[in-house]
Amino acid sequence: MAATMQRGFRDKLEKYVDVSSDLAVEMHVDGTSEYDCCCFGVDVNDKLSDESYMIFYNQTRSPGGEIVMTRNGGTAIFTISLNRLPSKINKLVFTANIDGAGTMGNIKSFTSSVRQSGTEALRLEMSGTGFSSEKAIVAAEIYKKDVWRISCVASGFNGGLSDLLKAYGGAEATPPPAPVIAGKQGSPKIDLKKVELSKGQKVNLEKPRGVSLGEIVCNLNWTQKGKSGFLGKAKSIDLDLACLYELRNGNKGVVQALGNAFGSLSAPPYIALDGDDRTGSSAAGETLRINGAKLSEIKRVLVFTFIYEGVANWREADAVVTLSTPNSPDIVVRLDEYGSSQPHCAIAMLENINNETFSVEKLVQFYNGHEKLDNAYNWGMRWTVGRK
Repeated sequence: MAATMQRGFRDKLEKYVDVSSDLAVEMHVDGTSEYDCCCFGVDVNDKLSDESYMIFYNQTRSPGGEIVMTRNGGTAIFTISLNRLPSKINKLVFTANIDGAGTMGNIKSFTSSVRQSGTEALRLEMSGTGFSSEKAIVAAEIYKKDVWRISCVASGFNGGLSDLLKAYGGAEATPPPAPVIAGKQGSPKIDLKKVELSKGQKVNLEKPRGVSLGEIVCNLNWTQKGKSGFLGKAKSIDLDLACLYELRNGNKGVVQALGNAFGSLSAPPYIALDGDDRTGSSAAGETLRINGAKLSEIKRVLVFTFIYEGVANWREADAVVTLSTPNSPDIVVRLDEYGSSQPHCAIAMLENINNETFSVEKLVQFYNGHEKLDNAYNWGMRWTVGRK
């Protein structure tokens, strides 16, 4: 049977679990509002000195995978490898906050538990919590003091996620958000308004009632991490952003700089590429625009990128793709985790659901050429060699 935690509980974690093996912290909030859960990995001064160790809906994995967040219905699950955490991370703080309107007074019950190998070892359960105007709960802390220990805080916090971030020494990114989470110096800049998709995950872009969806902007940005080549000349990488499209009337085609097929916003295919950044040095990167007012004319769009020149190593390109629409969070797809040597990458599929909604699915699949990518998604086009 699991040991019960109450407010003020403190003990050595090794009494309940094997701290050298993976464990899970599970949190569930039941109430009349929407709630989010978060894990802050902080230093000995209780500060978020490295923003990549704030694990939440918009950043679900730490750099080395020592903390990974998943969801099972309304339960947030943080899978943790304590023995792999860097020495700078001294404490893990587990919080829950309300998303949008309402307060923690809307909570019916709150549970937090520590599990290992499917067995519950510790459990906090709060029913009729007594919270009122608070916007967040600091539930528990796992911290290192000679050995790994756990404490049950179980107290309300007046602010929401943004104020929690500030309380631990971070700062929310100032809108409009940049494609890359900022902040090497000073307080870490965390963007709470992005949706960073996991591979295979889908979200919907829905148009407001009575108006068009608005322009969908797909931006590709990358940096040059290239190594020096012969005689010290930099080996640059030229990435191209492109898409395959299929219209409702059956017409199919490609929008890309290769072959000067830049498309059009005002006429079919209602998709246009702004330009061609040959070096990755442009702050604007490359941008595809989709005319949301013509959603009913478009069946599906496959957004992809390919390395036109340079070594096919996606980690070296350090590429980020951001999809933006008016009044919606940005959707972010990062390609820097992947070392594939195949030069074409299918990024996302946008599909017309009911002339009101585009579904967006993160793909991140790699192919050796346009034709291989085409065949994988059944576009059925004929391809010839082209140049810019």
